[in-house]
Amino acid sequence: MKFFLKHIFFLLLFSGFISGQDSITILKNMDYRLADSLAVHFPKKKYKSITEITGPLTDPLKTPHEKFRAIFKWITENIEYNKSGAALKDADKIVRKNKAVCQGFSNLLKEMCNSVHIDCDTISGYTKTEVRDINKKLKKTDHAWNAVKLYGHWYLVDVTWATSKFNIVSKKFEKNFDEHYYITDPKKFILDHFPKDKQWQFLPKPITAKQFTRMPLYYADYFHFGIEDLSVKKGKFKHKRKKPLTFTCTAISKIDNASILLNYDRYSIDMKLKTTKNPNEYTFDYTFAKKGDYDLTLYYNGLCVAEFLIKVK
Repeated sequence: MKFFLKHIFFLLLFSGFISGQDSITILKNMDYRLADSLAVHFPKKKYKSITEITGPLTDPLKTPHEKFRAIFKWITENIEYNKSGAALKDADKIVRKNKAVCQGFSNLLKEMCNSVHIDCDTISGYTKTEVRDINKKLKKTDHAWNAVKLYGHWYLVDVTWATSKFNIVSKKFEKNFDEHYYITDPKKFILDHFPKDKQWQFLPKPITAKQFTRMPLYYADYFHFGIEDLSVKKGKFKHKRKKPLTFTCTAISKIDNASILLNYDRYSIDMKLKTTKNPNEYTFDYTFAKKGDYDLTLYYNGLCVAEFLIKVK
């Protein structure tokens, strides 16, 4: 019965009856235990070319999405984000050196996928990683990621950001697999990835560069909480002193407490969460006592989720 249902799903997906958000949700929640296990336990040794890896890694797997997952996971397990690998762009050289930066990561994913007949393209574009990027004019592209074609549909992934997380204390990238950047909803992906070519947004109505730069700076835990509809949409704005500023959102994960940090102060300010009729909705108010320019960082459950620049008049 399980095999029959699986066969029906792939038939519907390939025929176009399942698409958009439904197909993203289904593919993200597939059973990847075998693919992940093969990637994690794949022999650790020196390889001269990607073909020495992709065949043995994916041959035991029957479906395209499992083969893609195994390749994606293998890269996150074996390639280190290291600026000393910035010059490495060729896929075979990257597997020999085991290091790269974003362009190398995306090239490697593309070539490994193509070698097992999975369509995968690299995408160049812009990201926001610091609060000073808010309202900053986009000039030279600063990042690269991928789109993969599975069952006739294109999906967005970022193998670089799925591999490592920047530790602000040690100032180093540390291995930390992030599931969010594997087959990501385009509506969420656009919050921190803006492609140079708008066709890669995969949105019904593509946004402009100005709209992208005006948004807040979103951190990884914003997505991990499953936050939707944060009421403060602009990253930089003016606000009146003594007028409450309201933060409201819905979230999949339970939020027990909220706090804010102002102008990199050492101490955060705890906020009182208000209850609403919707159990998944969270809201609180903050009132500025003094005029001035503020950098406001929003925390939920002690985790940084978003940052704003506010001029209080």
